[in-house]
Amino acid sequence: MVRADVGGDAGAGSVDEISRAARVRSETADDAERAASELHRVAGWAESSWRGRSGREFASSAADVAAEFAALAAGLEHHAATLRTYAAAVERIQSEQRVLEARRTRARTSLLLGEARVEAITREAAEVAAADPTGLATEADHRAGERSSCQRRVDDDRRELLVVDLAHDELAIERADADRRCIVGLGDPVAVGRLPAMTESAVATRSPEQLLALLGGLTRTDLAVLLREHPALLDTAFRADPERVRAWWDELGRNGSPDADGLTAAQAALVGGAPVLIGALDGLPPAARVLANRLNARDRREEIARLLTSGGRAGVSFTSDEIAALKREDDYLAGALAEPPAVQLYLFDPAADRIIEMIGAFGPETSMIITYVPGTGTTMESFHRDPRGVQQVGDWFATRDTRTVVFVAKDGRFPQTLLQANLPVVAEPTGERLAGFQEGLRQSYDPGVVTEVGMGHSWGLANVASSEVAGARYDHVVSLAGAGMPPAWQPREGTTYTDHRYLDLLQVAQWSGKVWDGRNPGNHWAFESDGLLRGPDDGELAVTSSLERKAEILAENHSLIAQSNVDNLRALERIERVVTR
Repeated sequence: MVRADVGGDAGAGSVDEISRAARVRSETADDAERAASELHRVAGWAESSWRGRSGREFASSAADVAAEFAALAAGLEHHAATLRTYAAAVERIQSEQRVLEARRTRARTSLLLGEARVEAITREAAEVAAADPTGLATEADHRAGERSSCQRRVDDDRRELLVVDLAHDELAIERADADRRCIVGLGDPVAVGRLPAMTESAVATRSPEQLLALLGGLTRTDLAVLLREHPALLDTAFRADPERVRAWWDELGRNGSPDADGLTAAQAALVGGAPVLIGALDGLPPAARVLANRLNARDRREEIARLLTSGGRAGVSFTSDEIAALKREDDYLAGALAEPPAVQLYLFDPAADRIIEMIGAFGPETSMIITYVPGTGTTMESFHRDPRGVQQVGDWFATRDTRTVVFVAKDGRFPQTLLQANLPVVAEPTGERLAGFQEGLRQSYDPGVVTEVGMGHSWGLANVASSEVAGARYDHVVSLAGAGMPPAWQPREGTTYTDHRYLDLLQVAQWSGKVWDGRNPGNHWAFESDGLLRGPDDGELAVTSSLERKAEILAENHSLIAQSNVDNLRALERIERVVTR
Protein backbone atom coordinates (compact mmCIF):
# COMPACT_ATOMS: atom_id res chain seq x y z
CA MET A 1 0.00 0.00 0.00
CA VAL A 2 0.99 3.69 -0.33
CA ARG A 3 0.95 5.59 2.91
CA ALA A 4 -0.38 9.12 3.17
CA ASP A 5 2.54 11.53 3.26
CA VAL A 6 1.44 13.56 6.24
CA GLY A 7 4.73 13.53 8.08
CA GLY A 8 5.43 13.66 11.80
CA ASP A 9 3.91 11.85 14.75
CA ALA A 10 0.10 11.78 14.70
CA GLY A 11 -0.01 12.16 18.47
CA ALA A 12 2.77 14.73 18.83
CA GLY A 13 2.24 17.69 21.14
CA SER A 14 1.06 18.36 24.67
CA VAL A 15 -2.68 18.45 25.25
CA ASP A 16 -2.04 20.21 28.56
CA GLU A 17 -0.08 23.00 26.82
CA ILE A 18 -2.73 23.42 24.14
CA SER A 19 -5.44 23.57 26.82
CA ARG A 20 -3.36 26.05 28.82
CA ALA A 21 -3.04 28.30 25.75
CA ALA A 22 -6.82 28.16 25.35
CA ARG A 23 -7.33 29.13 29.01
CA VAL A 24 -4.91 32.07 28.75
CA ARG A 25 -6.72 33.41 25.71
CA SER A 26 -10.11 32.99 27.33
CA GLU A 27 -8.96 34.80 30.48
CA THR A 28 -7.43 37.60 28.38
CA ALA A 29 -10.69 37.83 26.42
CA ASP A 30 -12.52 38.35 29.72
CA ASP A 31 -10.11 41.17 30.58
CA ALA A 32 -10.63 42.77 27.15
CA GLU A 33 -14.41 42.56 27.53
CA ARG A 34 -14.21 44.26 30.90
CA ALA A 35 -11.99 46.99 29.40
CA ALA A 36 -14.45 47.46 26.52
CA SER A 37 -17.32 47.76 28.98
CA GLU A 38 -15.45 50.34 31.04
CA LEU A 39 -14.53 52.35 27.94
CA HIS A 40 -18.15 52.33 26.78
CA ARG A 41 -19.11 53.65 30.22
CA VAL A 42 -16.50 56.42 29.98
CA ALA A 43 -17.60 57.28 26.43
CA GLY A 44 -21.20 57.52 27.61
CA TRP A 45 -20.15 59.84 30.42
CA ALA A 46 -18.22 62.05 28.00
CA GLU A 47 -21.17 62.30 25.62
CA SER A 48 -23.50 63.42 28.38
CA SER A 49 -21.18 65.49 30.58
CA TRP A 50 -18.28 66.78 28.47
CA ARG A 51 -19.55 69.49 26.18
CA GLY A 52 -17.84 70.73 23.04
CA ARG A 53 -15.81 69.13 20.29
CA SER A 54 -13.08 67.94 22.61
CA GLY A 55 -15.69 65.95 24.54
CA ARG A 56 -17.13 64.49 21.36
CA GLU A 57 -13.69 63.59 20.08
CA PHE A 58 -12.80 61.95 23.40
CA ALA A 59 -16.08 60.03 23.43
CA SER A 60 -15.55 58.96 19.83
CA SER A 61 -11.99 57.89 20.56
CA ALA A 62 -13.06 55.97 23.66
CA ALA A 63 -15.84 54.27 21.72
CA ASP A 64 -13.40 53.35 18.96
CA VAL A 65 -10.93 51.85 21.43
CA ALA A 66 -13.80 50.04 23.15
CA ALA A 67 -14.78 48.56 19.80
CA GLU A 68 -11.18 47.44 19.28
CA PHE A 69 -11.14 45.78 22.71
CA ALA A 70 -14.47 44.10 21.97
CA ALA A 71 -13.09 42.84 18.67
CA LEU A 72 -9.95 41.66 20.48
CA ALA A 73 -12.08 39.82 23.04
CA ALA A 74 -14.10 38.14 20.30
CA GLY A 75 -10.92 37.14 18.51
CA LEU A 76 -9.30 35.75 21.65
CA GLU A 77 -12.41 33.78 22.56
CA HIS A 78 -12.55 32.43 19.02
CA HIS A 79 -8.90 31.41 19.43
CA ALA A 80 -9.69 29.77 22.77
CA ALA A 81 -12.61 27.78 21.32
CA THR A 82 -10.47 26.71 18.37
CA LEU A 83 -7.68 25.56 20.67
CA ARG A 84 -10.10 23.69 22.94
CA THR A 85 -11.46 21.82 19.95
CA TYR A 86 -7.92 21.14 18.77
CA ALA A 87 -6.87 19.87 22.21
CA ALA A 88 -9.82 17.45 22.28
CA ALA A 89 -8.93 16.16 18.81
CA VAL A 90 -5.28 15.68 19.75
CA GLU A 91 -6.25 13.95 23.01
CA ARG A 92 -8.52 11.52 21.14
CA ILE A 93 -5.81 10.81 18.55
CA GLN A 94 -3.23 10.24 21.28
CA SER A 95 -5.60 7.84 23.07
CA GLU A 96 -6.22 5.88 19.88
CA GLN A 97 -2.52 5.93 19.13
CA ARG A 98 -1.74 4.40 22.55
CA VAL A 99 -4.21 1.58 21.83
CA LEU A 100 -2.60 1.00 18.44
CA GLU A 101 0.89 0.98 19.94
CA ALA A 102 -0.23 -1.64 22.49
CA ARG A 103 -1.67 -3.74 19.66
CA ARG A 104 1.56 -3.29 17.68
CA THR A 105 3.67 -4.38 20.67
CA ARG A 106 1.53 -7.48 21.28
CA ALA A 107 1.56 -8.40 17.57
CA ARG A 108 5.30 -7.91 17.22
CA THR A 109 6.01 -9.97 20.37
CA SER A 110 3.68 -12.73 19.23
CA LEU A 111 5.17 -12.61 15.73
CA LEU A 112 8.72 -12.93 17.02
CA LEU A 113 7.78 -15.91 19.24
CA GLY A 114 5.77 -17.57 16.47
CA GLU A 115 8.50 -17.14 13.88
CA ALA A 116 11.06 -18.55 16.36
CA ARG A 117 8.80 -21.54 17.09
CA VAL A 118 8.27 -22.28 13.39
CA GLU A 119 12.00 -21.93 12.77
CA ALA A 120 12.81 -24.31 15.66
CA ILE A 121 10.33 -26.97 14.45
CA THR A 122 11.66 -26.66 10.91
CA ARG A 123 15.26 -27.07 12.09
CA GLU A 124 14.29 -30.03 14.30
CA ALA A 125 12.43 -31.70 11.40
CA ALA A 126 15.51 -31.44 9.23
CA GLU A 127 17.69 -32.98 11.88
CA VAL A 128 15.22 -35.86 12.50
CA ALA A 129 14.95 -36.62 8.80
CA ALA A 130 18.71 -36.68 8.43
CA ALA A 131 19.18 -39.05 11.38
CA ASP A 132 16.47 -41.57 10.33
CA PRO A 133 18.34 -44.76 9.15
CA THR A 134 15.24 -46.04 7.39
CA GLY A 135 14.85 -42.92 5.26
CA LEU A 136 11.11 -42.97 5.90
CA ALA A 137 10.98 -39.83 8.04
CA THR A 138 10.27 -36.55 6.16
CA GLU A 139 10.58 -32.95 7.29
CA ALA A 140 6.96 -32.19 6.34
CA ASP A 141 5.59 -34.84 8.63
CA HIS A 142 7.54 -33.80 11.71
CA ARG A 143 5.19 -32.05 14.14
CA ALA A 144 3.15 -30.91 11.15
CA GLY A 145 0.04 -29.89 13.11
CA GLU A 146 1.97 -27.82 15.61
CA ARG A 147 4.02 -26.11 12.93
CA SER A 148 0.87 -25.32 10.91
CA SER A 149 -0.77 -23.83 13.98
CA CYS A 150 2.28 -21.68 14.70
CA GLN A 151 2.43 -20.51 11.08
CA ARG A 152 -1.24 -19.43 11.21
CA ARG A 153 -0.49 -17.36 14.30
CA VAL A 154 2.50 -15.79 12.51
CA ASP A 155 0.30 -14.90 9.54
CA ASP A 156 -2.34 -13.44 11.89
CA ASP A 157 0.28 -11.32 13.63
CA ARG A 158 1.56 -9.98 10.31
CA ARG A 159 -1.98 -9.06 9.26
CA GLU A 160 -2.50 -7.37 12.65
CA LEU A 161 0.64 -5.25 12.10
CA LEU A 162 -0.63 -4.27 8.66
CA VAL A 163 -3.99 -3.24 10.15
CA VAL A 164 -2.19 -1.22 12.83
CA ASP A 165 -0.10 0.52 10.15
CA LEU A 166 -3.25 1.40 8.21
CA ALA A 167 -4.87 2.69 11.38
CA HIS A 168 -1.78 4.84 12.03
CA ASP A 169 -2.08 6.27 8.55
CA GLU A 170 -5.70 7.15 9.25
CA LEU A 171 -4.70 8.83 12.52
CA ALA A 172 -2.01 10.81 10.67
CA ILE A 173 -4.62 12.00 8.17
CA GLU A 174 -6.98 12.92 11.03
CA ARG A 175 -4.17 14.85 12.76
CA ALA A 176 -3.33 16.71 9.57
CA ASP A 177 -7.02 17.60 9.20
CA ALA A 178 -7.18 18.72 12.85
CA ASP A 179 -4.06 20.85 12.28
CA ARG A 180 -5.61 22.39 9.18
CA ARG A 181 -8.88 23.20 10.97
CA CYS A 182 -6.94 24.75 13.83
CA ILE A 183 -4.85 26.91 11.50
CA VAL A 184 -7.95 28.04 9.62
CA GLY A 185 -9.72 28.79 12.89
CA LEU A 186 -6.81 30.80 14.27
CA GLY A 187 -6.66 32.79 11.03
CA ASP A 188 -10.41 33.34 10.75
CA PRO A 189 -11.42 37.03 10.27
CA VAL A 190 -13.36 36.78 13.54
CA ALA A 191 -10.06 36.01 15.27
CA VAL A 192 -7.61 38.27 13.46
CA GLY A 193 -9.91 40.88 11.92
CA ARG A 194 -10.40 41.67 8.27
CA LEU A 195 -7.06 43.40 7.81
CA PRO A 196 -4.85 40.51 6.58
CA ALA A 197 -7.22 39.45 3.82
CA MET A 198 -8.14 43.05 3.07
CA THR A 199 -4.50 44.06 2.81
CA GLU A 200 -3.87 41.44 0.15
CA SER A 201 -6.87 42.61 -1.87
CA ALA A 202 -6.05 46.29 -1.41
CA VAL A 203 -2.43 45.92 -2.51
CA ALA A 204 -3.44 43.81 -5.50
CA THR A 205 -6.12 46.13 -6.90
CA ARG A 206 -5.30 48.81 -9.44
CA SER A 207 -8.81 50.26 -9.39
CA PRO A 208 -9.13 53.38 -7.19
CA GLU A 209 -12.86 52.85 -6.78
CA GLN A 210 -12.41 49.20 -5.78
CA LEU A 211 -9.76 50.23 -3.27
CA LEU A 212 -12.12 52.77 -1.71
CA ALA A 213 -14.83 50.12 -1.43
CA LEU A 214 -12.37 47.91 0.46
CA LEU A 215 -11.28 50.71 2.77
CA GLY A 216 -14.87 51.53 3.62
CA GLY A 217 -15.21 48.31 5.60
CA LEU A 218 -12.17 48.65 7.88
CA THR A 219 -11.95 49.93 11.42
CA ARG A 220 -10.09 53.11 12.31
CA THR A 221 -7.12 51.13 13.65
CA ASP A 222 -6.98 48.81 10.65
CA LEU A 223 -7.04 51.80 8.28
CA ALA A 224 -4.18 53.48 10.11
CA VAL A 225 -2.09 50.28 10.05
CA LEU A 226 -2.84 49.55 6.40
CA LEU A 227 -1.95 53.01 5.09
CA ARG A 228 1.12 53.26 7.31
CA GLU A 229 2.47 49.98 5.97
CA HIS A 230 1.35 50.57 2.36
CA PRO A 231 1.50 54.34 1.69
CA ALA A 232 1.45 53.72 -2.07
CA LEU A 233 -2.26 52.93 -1.71
CA LEU A 234 -2.84 56.66 -1.27
CA ASP A 235 -1.62 57.30 -4.81
CA THR A 236 -4.09 54.71 -6.10
CA ALA A 237 -6.99 56.19 -4.13
CA PHE A 238 -6.24 59.75 -5.26
CA ARG A 239 -6.82 58.69 -8.88
CA ALA A 240 -10.50 57.98 -8.16
CA ASP A 241 -13.09 59.89 -10.15
CA PRO A 242 -14.55 62.65 -7.88
CA GLU A 243 -18.12 61.83 -8.87
CA ARG A 244 -17.67 58.18 -7.93
CA VAL A 245 -15.89 59.22 -4.73
CA ARG A 246 -18.94 61.23 -3.72
CA ALA A 247 -21.28 58.34 -4.56
CA TRP A 248 -19.15 56.02 -2.41
CA TRP A 249 -19.13 58.49 0.49
CA ASP A 250 -22.88 59.04 0.32
CA GLU A 251 -23.46 55.28 0.31
CA LEU A 252 -21.43 54.98 3.51
CA GLY A 253 -23.60 57.74 4.92
CA ARG A 254 -26.76 55.72 4.42
CA ASN A 255 -25.67 52.91 6.75
CA GLY A 256 -26.11 53.94 10.36
CA SER A 257 -27.05 56.96 12.43
CA PRO A 258 -24.96 60.14 12.06
CA ASP A 259 -22.91 61.49 14.94
CA ALA A 260 -22.61 65.13 16.01
CA ASP A 261 -20.43 65.80 12.95
CA GLY A 262 -22.99 64.19 10.64
CA LEU A 263 -20.84 61.11 10.04
CA THR A 264 -21.87 57.48 10.25
CA ALA A 265 -19.57 55.00 11.97
CA ALA A 266 -17.95 53.95 8.66
CA GLN A 267 -17.35 57.57 7.64
CA ALA A 268 -15.99 58.48 11.08
CA ALA A 269 -13.62 55.50 10.93
CA LEU A 270 -12.22 56.78 7.63
CA VAL A 271 -11.80 60.33 8.93
CA GLY A 272 -10.10 59.12 12.11
CA GLY A 273 -8.09 56.24 10.65
CA ALA A 274 -7.12 57.71 7.27
CA PRO A 275 -7.05 61.52 7.67
CA VAL A 276 -4.24 61.88 5.11
CA LEU A 277 -6.51 60.25 2.53
CA ILE A 278 -9.81 61.90 3.48
CA GLY A 279 -8.20 65.32 3.89
CA ALA A 280 -7.03 65.34 0.26
CA LEU A 281 -9.53 63.16 -1.64
CA ASP A 282 -11.34 65.18 -4.31
CA GLY A 283 -15.08 64.60 -4.34
CA LEU A 284 -15.64 64.53 -0.58
CA PRO A 285 -17.74 67.18 1.21
CA PRO A 286 -15.69 70.11 2.53
CA ALA A 287 -16.84 69.40 6.10
CA ALA A 288 -15.36 65.88 6.01
CA ARG A 289 -12.06 67.13 4.61
CA VAL A 290 -11.82 69.88 7.23
CA LEU A 291 -12.45 67.32 9.99
CA ALA A 292 -9.73 65.05 8.61
CA ASN A 293 -7.27 67.92 8.31
CA ARG A 294 -7.88 68.85 11.94
CA LEU A 295 -6.25 65.51 12.72
CA ASN A 296 -3.46 66.15 10.22
CA ALA A 297 -2.90 69.54 11.86
CA ARG A 298 -2.83 67.88 15.28
CA ASP A 299 -0.19 65.41 14.07
CA ARG A 300 1.89 68.24 12.61
CA ARG A 301 1.70 70.16 15.90
CA GLU A 302 2.96 67.09 17.73
CA GLU A 303 5.83 66.90 15.24
CA ILE A 304 6.61 70.59 15.78
CA ALA A 305 6.64 70.04 19.54
CA ARG A 306 9.18 67.23 19.12
CA LEU A 307 11.33 69.37 16.84
CA LEU A 308 11.31 72.30 19.26
CA THR A 309 12.14 69.99 22.15
CA SER A 310 15.07 68.43 20.27
CA GLY A 311 16.31 71.82 19.11
CA GLY A 312 17.17 70.64 15.60
CA ARG A 313 17.27 67.77 13.16
CA ALA A 314 20.04 65.47 11.91
CA GLY A 315 22.49 66.97 14.37
CA VAL A 316 21.97 70.54 13.13
CA SER A 317 20.55 73.05 15.59
CA PHE A 318 17.69 75.33 14.56
CA THR A 319 18.41 78.99 14.03
CA SER A 320 16.34 81.56 15.88
CA ASP A 321 14.48 82.30 12.63
CA GLU A 322 13.64 78.62 12.15
CA ILE A 323 12.38 78.36 15.72
CA ALA A 324 10.23 81.45 15.24
CA ALA A 325 8.82 80.01 11.99
CA LEU A 326 7.92 76.73 13.72
CA LYS A 327 6.17 78.63 16.49
CA ARG A 328 4.19 80.69 13.96
CA GLU A 329 3.14 77.49 12.20
CA ASP A 330 2.12 75.97 15.52
CA ASP A 331 0.01 79.04 16.37
CA TYR A 332 -1.66 78.87 12.95
CA LEU A 333 -2.47 75.17 13.31
CA ALA A 334 -3.82 75.77 16.81
CA GLY A 335 -6.55 77.76 15.05
CA ALA A 336 -7.49 74.64 13.11
CA LEU A 337 -7.99 72.77 16.38
CA ALA A 338 -9.90 75.57 18.12
CA GLU A 339 -13.63 75.27 18.78
CA PRO A 340 -15.07 76.69 16.66
CA PRO A 341 -12.07 76.51 14.31
CA ALA A 342 -10.43 79.79 13.40
CA VAL A 343 -8.73 78.02 10.47
CA GLN A 344 -10.49 75.54 8.17
CA LEU A 345 -8.05 73.42 6.20
CA TYR A 346 -9.60 71.92 3.08
CA LEU A 347 -6.17 70.55 2.15
CA PHE A 348 -3.10 70.21 4.34
CA ASP A 349 -0.05 68.27 3.22
CA PRO A 350 3.04 70.25 4.26
CA ALA A 351 5.43 67.54 3.05
CA ALA A 352 4.12 68.04 -0.49
CA ASP A 353 3.89 71.86 -0.18
CA ARG A 354 0.08 71.73 -0.44
CA ILE A 355 -2.43 73.80 1.49
CA ILE A 356 -5.91 75.15 0.79
CA GLU A 357 -7.64 77.18 3.47
CA MET A 358 -11.42 77.48 3.35
CA ILE A 359 -12.84 80.78 4.60
CA GLY A 360 -16.54 80.98 5.36
CA ALA A 361 -19.31 78.53 6.15
CA PHE A 362 -19.86 76.13 3.25
CA GLY A 363 -23.40 74.80 3.05
CA PRO A 364 -26.72 74.80 1.19
CA GLU A 365 -26.91 78.60 1.38
CA THR A 366 -23.57 79.14 -0.34
CA SER A 367 -24.12 81.25 -3.44
CA MET A 368 -20.55 82.21 -4.43
CA ILE A 369 -17.27 80.32 -4.37
CA ILE A 370 -14.05 82.23 -4.89
CA THR A 371 -10.89 80.29 -5.65
CA TYR A 372 -8.11 82.69 -4.72
CA VAL A 373 -4.52 81.92 -5.76
CA PRO A 374 -1.68 84.05 -4.33
CA GLY A 375 1.38 84.94 -6.32
CA THR A 376 5.12 84.48 -6.76
CA GLY A 377 7.06 83.65 -3.63
CA THR A 378 4.12 82.09 -1.80
CA THR A 379 5.18 79.33 0.59
CA MET A 380 3.55 77.36 3.38
CA GLU A 381 4.85 80.02 5.76
CA SER A 382 2.85 82.64 3.86
CA PHE A 383 -0.27 81.18 5.48
CA HIS A 384 1.16 81.38 9.00
CA ARG A 385 1.65 85.14 9.17
CA ASP A 386 0.04 87.24 11.85
CA PRO A 387 -1.69 89.41 10.81
CA ARG A 388 -2.92 87.20 8.02
CA GLY A 389 -1.14 87.64 4.70
CA VAL A 390 -2.27 85.74 1.63
CA GLN A 391 -5.76 85.26 3.16
CA GLN A 392 -6.56 89.00 3.34
CA VAL A 393 -8.66 89.23 0.18
CA GLY A 394 -10.44 85.99 1.03
CA ASP A 395 -11.22 87.23 4.54
CA TRP A 396 -12.65 90.45 3.12
CA PHE A 397 -15.01 88.77 0.65
CA ALA A 398 -16.16 86.12 3.14
CA THR A 399 -17.10 88.74 5.74
CA ARG A 400 -19.02 90.80 3.18
CA ASP A 401 -21.57 88.03 2.60
CA THR A 402 -22.06 84.87 4.66
CA ARG A 403 -23.12 83.09 1.47
CA THR A 404 -19.63 83.56 0.01
CA VAL A 405 -16.95 80.92 0.61
CA VAL A 406 -13.33 81.52 -0.37
CA PHE A 407 -10.67 78.87 -0.94
CA VAL A 408 -7.12 80.23 -0.73
CA ALA A 409 -5.16 77.68 -2.73
CA LYS A 410 -1.47 76.80 -2.90
CA ASP A 411 -1.60 73.28 -4.26
CA GLY A 412 2.05 72.49 -4.83
CA ARG A 413 5.27 74.43 -5.00
CA PHE A 414 4.89 77.98 -6.33
CA PRO A 415 7.63 79.84 -8.24
CA GLN A 416 10.02 81.65 -5.93
CA THR A 417 11.78 83.82 -8.51
CA LEU A 418 10.65 86.05 -11.36
CA LEU A 419 12.42 83.74 -13.81
CA GLN A 420 10.42 80.74 -12.56
CA ALA A 421 7.21 82.77 -12.61
CA ASN A 422 7.71 83.48 -16.31
CA LEU A 423 7.80 79.79 -17.32
CA PRO A 424 4.46 78.25 -18.44
CA VAL A 425 5.75 74.77 -17.57
CA VAL A 426 5.81 75.77 -13.89
CA ALA A 427 2.10 76.64 -13.95
CA GLU A 428 0.93 73.49 -15.73
CA PRO A 429 0.99 70.96 -12.84
CA THR A 430 -0.55 73.37 -10.35
CA GLY A 431 -3.13 74.33 -12.98
CA GLU A 432 -4.13 70.69 -13.38
CA ARG A 433 -4.42 70.29 -9.63
CA LEU A 434 -6.52 73.45 -9.39
CA ALA A 435 -8.87 72.08 -12.06
CA GLY A 436 -9.07 68.82 -10.09
CA PHE A 437 -9.85 70.80 -6.96
CA GLN A 438 -12.78 72.49 -8.70
CA GLU A 439 -14.10 69.21 -10.10
CA GLY A 440 -13.96 67.64 -6.66
CA LEU A 441 -15.59 70.60 -4.95
CA ARG A 442 -18.38 70.67 -7.53
CA GLN A 443 -19.64 67.35 -6.19
CA SER A 444 -20.91 69.35 -3.19
CA TYR A 445 -22.87 72.05 -5.02
CA ASP A 446 -24.75 72.80 -8.21
CA PRO A 447 -22.64 75.01 -10.54
CA GLY A 448 -25.88 76.22 -12.06
CA VAL A 449 -26.87 78.08 -8.89
CA VAL A 450 -23.48 78.98 -7.45
CA THR A 451 -21.28 81.73 -8.91
CA GLU A 452 -17.73 80.48 -9.43
CA VAL A 453 -14.89 82.97 -9.37
CA GLY A 454 -11.24 82.33 -10.15
CA MET A 455 -9.06 85.09 -8.70
CA GLY A 456 -5.30 85.26 -8.98
CA HIS A 457 -2.73 87.73 -7.73
CA SER A 458 0.38 88.15 -9.86
CA TRP A 459 1.56 84.62 -10.85
CA GLY A 460 -1.65 83.30 -9.28
CA LEU A 461 -3.52 84.50 -12.39
CA ALA A 462 -1.27 82.24 -14.49
CA ASN A 463 -2.28 79.37 -12.22
CA VAL A 464 -5.98 80.19 -12.68
CA ALA A 465 -5.59 80.51 -16.46
CA SER A 466 -3.67 77.22 -16.58
CA SER A 467 -6.50 75.57 -14.67
CA GLU A 468 -8.86 76.76 -17.44
CA VAL A 469 -6.63 75.02 -19.97
CA ALA A 470 -6.92 71.89 -17.82
CA GLY A 471 -10.71 72.07 -17.85
CA ALA A 472 -11.73 74.38 -15.00
CA ARG A 473 -14.68 76.72 -15.67
CA TYR A 474 -15.41 80.00 -13.92
CA ASP A 475 -18.17 82.54 -14.24
CA HIS A 476 -15.62 85.28 -13.52
CA VAL A 477 -11.84 85.35 -13.75
CA VAL A 478 -10.36 88.24 -11.80
CA SER A 479 -6.78 89.35 -12.31
CA LEU A 480 -5.13 91.17 -9.40
CA ALA A 481 -2.06 92.54 -11.17
CA GLY A 482 -1.98 89.23 -13.02
CA ALA A 483 1.27 88.06 -14.63
CA GLY A 484 0.10 86.25 -17.77
CA MET A 485 -1.61 83.35 -19.48
CA PRO A 486 -0.09 80.17 -21.00
CA PRO A 487 0.16 79.81 -24.81
CA ALA A 488 -2.73 77.31 -24.94
CA TRP A 489 -5.09 79.60 -23.03
CA GLN A 490 -8.17 81.00 -24.74
CA PRO A 491 -10.98 82.97 -23.07
CA ARG A 492 -14.05 80.81 -22.46
CA GLU A 493 -17.44 81.81 -23.72
CA GLY A 494 -19.67 82.78 -20.82
CA THR A 495 -16.78 83.82 -18.58
CA THR A 496 -16.10 87.47 -17.80
CA TYR A 497 -12.47 88.56 -17.42
CA THR A 498 -11.40 91.68 -15.56
CA ASP A 499 -7.99 93.08 -14.64
CA HIS A 500 -7.37 95.29 -11.61
CA ARG A 501 -3.99 96.81 -10.86
CA TYR A 502 -1.98 99.78 -9.73
CA LEU A 503 1.05 100.97 -11.58
CA ASP A 504 3.61 98.49 -10.28
CA LEU A 505 6.87 96.73 -11.03
CA LEU A 506 5.14 93.91 -12.89
CA GLN A 507 3.27 96.38 -15.11
CA VAL A 508 6.53 98.10 -15.97
CA ALA A 509 8.14 94.74 -16.80
CA GLN A 510 5.15 93.77 -18.96
CA TRP A 511 5.66 96.84 -21.13
CA SER A 512 8.81 95.14 -22.40
CA GLY A 513 6.78 92.28 -23.88
CA LYS A 514 9.10 89.78 -22.19
CA VAL A 515 6.67 88.69 -19.46
CA TRP A 516 4.76 85.63 -20.66
CA ASP A 517 5.73 86.70 -24.20
CA GLY A 518 3.27 89.57 -23.98
CA ARG A 519 0.23 87.41 -23.10
CA ASN A 520 -0.76 89.62 -20.18
CA PRO A 521 -4.22 90.44 -18.80
CA GLY A 522 -3.37 94.15 -18.89
CA ASN A 523 -3.21 94.17 -22.69
CA HIS A 524 -5.45 91.24 -23.69
CA TRP A 525 -8.76 92.10 -25.31
CA ALA A 526 -10.68 89.55 -23.16
CA PHE A 527 -9.87 91.37 -19.91
CA GLU A 528 -11.98 94.41 -19.09
CA SER A 529 -10.28 97.17 -17.13
CA ASP A 530 -11.19 100.61 -15.79
CA GLY A 531 -7.59 101.65 -16.08
CA LEU A 532 -4.87 101.81 -13.47
CA LEU A 533 -5.92 102.34 -9.87
CA ARG A 534 -4.24 105.15 -8.00
CA GLY A 535 -1.95 104.07 -5.18
CA PRO A 536 -1.45 106.05 -1.96
CA ASP A 537 2.08 107.09 -2.95
CA ASP A 538 1.56 107.60 -6.68
CA GLY A 539 1.91 111.36 -6.20
CA GLU A 540 5.40 110.88 -4.83
CA LEU A 541 6.12 108.40 -7.61
CA ALA A 542 5.62 111.15 -10.17
CA VAL A 543 8.00 113.63 -8.55
CA THR A 544 10.75 111.66 -6.82
CA SER A 545 14.02 111.33 -8.59
CA SER A 546 15.16 108.39 -6.46
CA LEU A 547 15.10 105.21 -8.47
CA GLU A 548 15.27 103.24 -5.23
CA ARG A 549 12.16 105.00 -3.92
CA LYS A 550 10.35 104.55 -7.23
CA ALA A 551 11.06 100.80 -7.13
CA GLU A 552 9.88 100.66 -3.52
CA ILE A 553 6.57 102.36 -4.36
CA LEU A 554 6.04 100.15 -7.43
CA ALA A 555 6.69 97.02 -5.31
CA GLU A 556 4.27 98.24 -2.65
CA ASN A 557 1.62 98.87 -5.30
CA HIS A 558 2.02 95.32 -6.57
CA SER A 559 1.33 93.93 -3.08
CA LEU A 560 -1.41 96.47 -2.33
CA ILE A 561 -3.92 94.97 -4.79
CA ALA A 562 -3.86 91.73 -2.74
CA GLN A 563 -4.46 93.46 0.60
CA SER A 564 -7.59 94.42 2.51
CA ASN A 565 -6.37 97.64 4.10
CA VAL A 566 -8.11 100.96 3.65
CA ASP A 567 -5.91 101.98 0.71
CA ASN A 568 -7.24 99.05 -1.35
CA LEU A 569 -10.93 99.13 -0.34
CA ARG A 570 -11.98 100.96 -3.50
CA ALA A 571 -10.43 98.22 -5.64
CA LEU A 572 -12.05 95.42 -3.62
CA GLU A 573 -15.46 97.09 -3.79
CA ARG A 574 -15.07 97.45 -7.56
CA ILE A 575 -14.24 93.74 -7.83
CA GLU A 576 -17.22 92.91 -5.64
CA ARG A 577 -19.52 94.75 -8.04
CA VAL A 578 -18.06 92.82 -10.96
CA VAL A 579 -18.52 89.35 -9.50
CA THR A 580 -22.00 90.03 -8.09
CA ARG A 581 -23.54 91.75 -11.08
